[in-house]
Amino acid sequence: MFFLVLPILLFLITSIYALSLSPSKKNFNFEPGLEETISFTVRPDTSREIVMYVEGDLAEYITLDKDKLSGDGGKFTATLKLPEKLDRPGEYRTLVMVSEYVDPELAGFIVVAVKVGSVIRVHVPFPGQYLETKLEVKDANVGDPIDFNLEVKSKGKENVSISPIIEIYDSNGKNVDTLLYNSRVIKSQEILNLRKTLDTTGYNPGGYKAVSTIYYGAIAKSETDFRVGDLNVRILNYTDVVPINKFEKFDIIIESGWNNNIAGVYGEVVIYNESKEITRFQTFTTSLTPWEQQTITGYFDTSNFTEGKYDANITTYFFGKSEGRSTSVFVPVRFVKAKSLFLWYILGGAGIFIILGLLIFRIFSKNGKKRKKKGRK
Repeated sequence: MFFLVLPILLFLITSIYALSLSPSKKNFNFEPGLEETISFTVRPDTSREIVMYVEGDLAEYITLDKDKLSGDGGKFTATLKLPEKLDRPGEYRTLVMVSEYVDPELAGFIVVAVKVGSVIRVHVPFPGQYLETKLEVKDANVGDPIDFNLEVKSKGKENVSISPIIEIYDSNGKNVDTLLYNSRVIKSQEILNLRKTLDTTGYNPGGYKAVSTIYYGAIAKSETDFRVGDLNVRILNYTDVVPINKFEKFDIIIESGWNNNIAGVYGEVVIYNESKEITRFQTFTTSLTPWEQQTITGYFDTSNFTEGKYDANITTYFFGKSEGRSTSVFVPVRFVKAKSLFLWYILGGAGIFIILGLLIFRIFSKNGKKRKKKGRK
């Protein structure tokens, strides 16, 4: 089945890139009787004929100057001619589609018509005042400025006086800062992009939430999360059960807490038995991109260990901001005989198969009873 399906998937994936249409989208604000002509370009990589058509909310108000192109592609135009009135306020979405032509008599399981579309959006204003907002922000490090971009769309028929605010909350939901924008008027169908900068000096590293609010009789609100980082590599997890064999690997899962790259990251593990150092080894060295998680691995000889619990001191060393730093944790690690561990794997796998078998048996039993009942009827 795999070798049957794989060629088909590869064929489909390749075909996705065999047709392109530009522009990919157009936006218009409604005006009674508005007429616009849009020029489209089709770039194919196919020998098939190309067909064009329109579908969606305003398909009846869009006409194409042609409905076919050769396999070489080319240009065509779509003319949008709006009526004097559209009853429903909000967004109307219409698609101009181009598709490879497939002869229906030749169409089969493998013959696929690739389609792409360009969306034409027409925005009809709401009665009175109506606002929509979108808040965007990027992560930063402690002490770095953070820029907020607040997009405000006026989708009502009336102008609106606005005085936006942004409130900052920490991970515990406590309000830690408030940013105030100047008062201004946004016109009907206008889009404003407002910028505000936050000084993160004195902020604690961690996750934060920003909430923008505009009161104008109604409330327009949007929110987003962001992170304030520091030069730190956190140890998230580690190998806590090691089989006694010869050389075994030891994994450490780490995560960058900084909004810049961190270089020269590696771990050192020291294993103790009642405060006596038994062994010491290092992992390979890597680099971390902002906020990245990685697993770093080291190898050591376990043949001299006996079964039982040991203590391990895991330290990660890293370099950034022209300085070296480290993070250290003291954790328990259990050593077990390889055969014992293998036995546990067998028992665990057997348990899963038994549970699955019981579930399948129960399903078939229920189906059998239903068939018997139907047979009696």
